[in-house]
Amino acid sequence: MLKNHIKIAFRNLLASRLFTTINVIGLTGGMVTAIFILLWVKNELSFDTYHQKTDRISRVVTHLKVSKEETWHWSNTPLLLAQYAKTVPEIEMVTRKNFASSLPIRIGDRKIVGDNAIYVDSNWFSVFDYQFIDGSAAQFASGVRNIVMAEARAEQFFGTPNAVGKVLKIDTLDYIVAGVFKNNPANSSFQYDLILPLAAHWANPKNFENDNSWNQFNYETFIVTSKGADRDKVSKKLSAIIANYKRDDKGNPGTDTMLEAEALTHMHFNADIQGAGQNKGDKRTIYIFFGLALVILLVACINYINLTTARASIRLKEVGVKKLLGAKHAHLFSQFMVESIITCLSAFALALTLVYVLLPAFNELTGKVFTFSLTSASLWYVLVGTTLTAIVLTGVYPSLLLSSFKPFEALRGSNVLGSTNAGFRKGLVVLQFTVTVVFLISTLVVFQQMKFIREKELGFDKGHTFTFRLPWGMVPKVEASVFKERLLSESNIGDVTIASQSIIQINSSTTGSYDWNGRPKDFNPTVSQIAVEDNFQKMFSLKMASGRWFAPNSIADKQNVILNETAVKKLNLHKPVLGQRFDFQGKKGVVIGVVKDFHFNSLREKIAPLVLFTDSKWSSGIYVKALPGKEAQAIRTVEKVWNEMIPNYALDYKFLDETYDRLYSSEERTASLFNTFTLVAILISCLGLFGLATFTAERRVKEIGIRKVLGASVSTIVSLLTKDFIVLVVISIIVASPVGYYFMNKWLEGFQYRIDLSWYLFALAGIAAIVIAIFTISYQSIRAALANPVKSLKIE
Repeated sequence: MLKNHIKIAFRNLLASRLFTTINVIGLTGGMVTAIFILLWVKNELSFDTYHQKTDRISRVVTHLKVSKEETWHWSNTPLLLAQYAKTVPEIEMVTRKNFASSLPIRIGDRKIVGDNAIYVDSNWFSVFDYQFIDGSAAQFASGVRNIVMAEARAEQFFGTPNAVGKVLKIDTLDYIVAGVFKNNPANSSFQYDLILPLAAHWANPKNFENDNSWNQFNYETFIVTSKGADRDKVSKKLSAIIANYKRDDKGNPGTDTMLEAEALTHMHFNADIQGAGQNKGDKRTIYIFFGLALVILLVACINYINLTTARASIRLKEVGVKKLLGAKHAHLFSQFMVESIITCLSAFALALTLVYVLLPAFNELTGKVFTFSLTSASLWYVLVGTTLTAIVLTGVYPSLLLSSFKPFEALRGSNVLGSTNAGFRKGLVVLQFTVTVVFLISTLVVFQQMKFIREKELGFDKGHTFTFRLPWGMVPKVEASVFKERLLSESNIGDVTIASQSIIQINSSTTGSYDWNGRPKDFNPTVSQIAVEDNFQKMFSLKMASGRWFAPNSIADKQNVILNETAVKKLNLHKPVLGQRFDFQGKKGVVIGVVKDFHFNSLREKIAPLVLFTDSKWSSGIYVKALPGKEAQAIRTVEKVWNEMIPNYALDYKFLDETYDRLYSSEERTASLFNTFTLVAILISCLGLFGLATFTAERRVKEIGIRKVLGASVSTIVSLLTKDFIVLVVISIIVASPVGYYFMNKWLEGFQYRIDLSWYLFALAGIAAIVIAIFTISYQSIRAALANPVKSLKIE
């Protein structure tokens, strides 16, 4: 029976090659898109779940109440916490990590910037699972000057992953490679390529001395609790520990700091942590993308359902004869289901090939590293799940419809489909194009918002400027001011200034390290801070709202500050602002100027209060403005001076334009994804529309012939064949507009500075949908209208 079903199915599918091809291509596009989205969704939902102790591992999070209105959330804790956390009965193991600034690595004559590096406790690999391909965790723990690295780094450094025993120099010290582990999985929060012992970091007595305080929050602490331990109870015990040792001014246990044992699997989604960055997960986004995967697959399946039900009238006599010869409903249902299964499996085979080919492009688009392995169970879950969903969506309704025809009515050629089926088909077309129009609206809105971000006046000039930092703890020490003077002597350097933070993204902030006349004692708002020089304003073209900038070589100005306009409003400074006392970071000065607000963080955030001051001890970032058109020469000049003055370290520079663009990398990815989804949705919808138009033209060929004989023009016939479809597209636009408005308004709420959702964006999307529909239908309509009526009216 099955063999006969398969033989008949292939015969029917080959007999209608055009429609079979349209169905396979449409389903393939939907499957490929759904598979990629579901791979991303599964990766997000499985973050950090691959560790054996995942359900018992927690990160200790700090909640520091800095004022009545504000609480800071940190992923860092004091160094001292670990030894006292071991006294909590529910805690079986404690491990820590500390970020390593870009490591100055030398291998032979090569100088390398060792980024993505951390220092960890020797038991790190007892808590977290790494797959070592060379060496072991035991070797790492056996010495202070050991290092382990990811496979990709070992190949970069030594040309082979088998690098155990090889030596590299960090600063002036030799380190031995003790292990090489497989590259970090895409669903890991720990994307670190170089891991060193904390003991090596503490070998410098100053490091340990600076960190060995309950007021220094420099370490991420992870705990492993016993099975069944209550995280809330553990959190309270940890909070009691820090309260006991971090006391207030009167010697009472502190109440401003609370510690929380946060489940490891929640870490990826905690965007409240300060400095969390844009790579954090968002469950709302995950569910939206999961919905998009199903919607795009549904759009692809609609093509199959529409074309199958539309062509049902052709198979009326086949069904009638089979029923008269004794075929049961179940027999016919299984026959048509086999056709659906063969179509979906053909699309699946093609989709599998395309997923393999397009995976590198998808990795680049998402910024993650997905691998294609046919032995991966998770990959097969997604592949099989997508295929089965397609089979159910495309098979059940058409099979039920075709197998339900009554034999005598089918053989007489009666209208057994009725108007209900036609209405159902029209509804599916509306649904399909509604999705397409929503995607078009989304693409236009995202494009306009990204254009707005790129063209937004930031309040300063970042052009032709690149930055680098002098290595921390370099030997011999080179002062930033000396480096600056050396650069200013070069002809292709426009200007050089030194600052503590990048003007693109000022992350340093403080609360309570300031005072002014009339400040309420309990009023301690958070303010951002940056140490600058006297030429900082000129170099970045900052505008003054009032007062003046720091004067060159002024001793008095070393105590004074400049505020931005937002700071004046937020701090409620009494007028006149200029000349008012303002103590800041131990300096006792006055406000000498108010700088006009400029965007020193992402446009997702409101401009915050900012204090600018001068202090060379804070400043190690050097900013170089090249003369227009001489950026390459300026870089070569900096490299030359760097190699002369800091020969043991590699130079790592970044242009401010690139840094600014990276602030919106997630939005750029969103834009790229929406562009891709829109293209796929349009392609699939057009394929379905093309198929329906072709079938309609075939079914009305005699009607068209008669109309032409009676004098109908080509334009009249084309209008006749297209108007019904255009009406459906217009209905889709009407339905899609409020849906698109709702979702894109929600997306734009993530930006403090954003575009308005103007009517013309929806009009453009609607016009684009109509033009696409007309272009898709016109070929078959014109072809039918130009056909010779004599041929179409011949008696068969």
